[in-house]
Amino acid sequence: MAVHEIDWCTLELPDEWEFSQDDDDVIVIEDEDGVSCIEVFPPVIVEEGDVTDADIAEFTAELREAGLRGTRARVGAWQGELFEHDDEEYHWREWFLRQGNCFVQVACHCLLEHAGMDVAAVLEILATLEPREA
Repeated sequence: MAVHEIDWCTLELPDEWEFSQDDDDVIVIEDEDGVSCIEVFPPVIVEEGDVTDADIAEFTAELREAGLRGTRARVGAWQGELFEHDDEEYHWREWFLRQGNCFVQVACHCLLEHAGMDVAAVLEILATLEPREA
């Protein structure tokens, strides 16, 4: 396992997963066989109080308007909603998660024929995502 420290979080990855960060500070995690790609978007930190379920509903409004339904999700110390959907080429899992005053969006995609293949590994990785004190 390799521990990665980013300005806002730490994350542990198994050796067969590669870590990079793009120009928009999106964390990109890919498995060595090219099946799954995880993108962790920069967080939203609320100034006062904690992120709430109402905030999650606001962040997911576009998906709901498009007819998608989320399910409650808990990943490590994070809680929020998971939306799963397909487009013409990919199967998508999108998490909208909160922990304390931190909100983060995570997207994972794979080819349709690989849907469900890396679910356990992705959840194991996401469970290690920890916000760092500012």
